[in-house]
Amino acid sequence: MKRSCLVLLTGILAGYALGNIKPIAILVAQSARESSGKLADGEAMVFTNEQLEKMYPPADKSGQLPSGNPTTNLAWEPNYRLALMRRAHFDPPQKNEATGETMPYAGSEMHENKAQIYLMRGGTGSLGLGGKPMKERPGPIVDGQHGGSELTGARDVRVKAGDIVVIPPNTWHIARPDPGQTLTYAMCHVESRRTIP
Repeated sequence: MKRSCLVLLTGILAGYALGNIKPIAILVAQSARESSGKLADGEAMVFTNEQLEKMYPPADKSGQLPSGNPTTNLAWEPNYRLALMRRAHFDPPQKNEATGETMPYAGSEMHENKAQIYLMRGGTGSLGLGGKPMKERPGPIVDGQHGGSELTGARDVRVKAGDIVVIPPNTWHIARPDPGQTLTYAMCHVESRRTIP
């Protein structure tokens, strides 16, 4: 099953990159009941650009999202999850709960047990990839999830709608939306479970 999921994702990304799958619709070859997002063999889900923009608009000028939560799970199975992410620029800056520092955007993160694939949909800004956080979240690490502050030594990459970013496990990353912007992207988590049997 894990192999078929990876083949499916590779096919979707290849079609997207070649222009065969347009950014106006995200197609998942296996699918589900729309109410739960749980994938079911033999059914397909389609999320049009118009539906996603209506259901999940960008943040307001202060960085507040209309629905509150920046993560919306669209479809999932134990080996992978497809979510819509919105990372807003905060004006004024907000306290980072992971580190206690004040930042104009959400803090950095790193995942021991999953790779992430971003399909950029809208907004302007950059991603910091690699490096280390200036301050890491204290306390126990749950399910290989790490959080932190701004990154040092990271590669800064400008992103725009249509770009694809692949973040392997154990790679620190941070989304840095420009002032007044909300970076929006479809994000696929691929569970690797490198440290959990």
